[in-house]
Amino acid sequence: MIFSGYIEGYYGQLLSWEDRSRILSNLEHNNLKSYLYCPKEDRFHRTFWRDSYPDSWLNAFSSFAREANTKGIEIIFGISPGINFSLENDLQILFQNISSIKKSDIENFAILFDDLFIESSGALHAQIVNECIEHFPEINFFAVPQEYSSSQASPDIFSSKYLSEFNELLNIKVPIFWTGSYVVSKYSSEEEVETWKNLFKRPLIFWDNYFANDYCGPKVILDSYQSLSFDSSKILDGVMINPTGLIETDLICLDFLGQFLNNQDISPKKYFLNMDFPKEFINLMHLFKFEPRIKNPKKDLSNIETLLWAWHHPLKLELYSYLHMLRFILNEQDEISVSALKKRFRI
Repeated sequence: MIFSGYIEGYYGQLLSWEDRSRILSNLEHNNLKSYLYCPKEDRFHRTFWRDSYPDSWLNAFSSFAREANTKGIEIIFGISPGINFSLENDLQILFQNISSIKKSDIENFAILFDDLFIESSGALHAQIVNECIEHFPEINFFAVPQEYSSSQASPDIFSSKYLSEFNELLNIKVPIFWTGSYVVSKYSSEEEVETWKNLFKRPLIFWDNYFANDYCGPKVILDSYQSLSFDSSKILDGVMINPTGLIETDLICLDFLGQFLNNQDISPKKYFLNMDFPKEFINLMHLFKFEPRIKNPKKDLSNIETLLWAWHHPLKLELYSYLHMLRFILNEQDEISVSALKKRFRI
C-alpha cells in the first residue's frame, strides 16, 4: 500500500498548525505515510480557490511541509476548483496557485470535485486534471470525482455518464479517491473492493469517512477500525481516514487505523486501559461505536454523569456535548424527542 494516513477534508473544523504537527508525529509513530490537506473550512480551498493564500499562511505551510518531509510523510495538497470552472479563464489561475504551493516542495496535488451541488461534466473534470498534468509533468496528481461513492452514481456506477466520461478520459496513471458504496460506509467487502478496482482500472485510494462526524455531531466514534478486512486493504492503493477535526479524537482514530494497517490485534478496551482511562469510560464504549447502543440505561447514565462532573482530560472537552446529549436521551421522557435523536446518532 502506497498511501495511508490522514485526510483533513471535513466540514466544521479547521486545525491549527500545532494540531497538524501533532498529527504528523502520530503518523510517523504508526508508520502511516500520507496527509491530504483539503479542509472545507479553508476559504481558499474551494469557495475562493481563485484567490492566493496570504504570505503568512504560505510560510506556515512551508514549515509544516518541511516537518512532514523530515518524518517521511508525503503531503498531498488539495484544490477544489469545480465551481463554475471555465477552461478559457480559469486554467491559468489554477496553474498559478499550484505553482505557489509547489514552492514549498510539494510534489503531490489532488484536484477535488466533491460536493459541488451542481450538475457537471465528467469530461470537463477529467480535462482539468489532464491539463494540469501536461503543464506540470513533474507533479503527481490525484483526483476526487464528483460522484465519489456508489450511492451517488446516477443511475449506478456501471451506467453513470459522469463516471464513464471521467474515468475514460482521465490520464490512466491518476489515482482517484473513493468513499465506498456510500459517502459514509460502515463496511466494504472484498467483493466490493474488487468491483471498484475492476471498474476504474487505475490506482484507487479509499477515502474513509467511518470516523467522520460532520454529518452527525456531536456524536464521536472511538472504536477499532472496521471499514475493511485486512485482505481488502491490500487490494487498494491506499487507505486514509477523514475523521473529525477534533485533535484528541483524531489522534486516537489514527492509532486505530495504524493498528489495523500494521496488523496489530489490540482491542479498544485494552487500548484505553493502557491509556489509563477511567472505568466509567471503558464501561461506556458501546456508546462510541459506529452504531452505538444503550445497554443498561441506569448504569449508562451513572457513568456518563461521573465523566461529566469528575473526569478531567483533554478528550473530555471534545466529548462534552455528546455526553450531555446522551444524558438527555437517557433522562428524556418524550418518546418523539428520544426517537429523533436515536435516529440521528444511529443508536
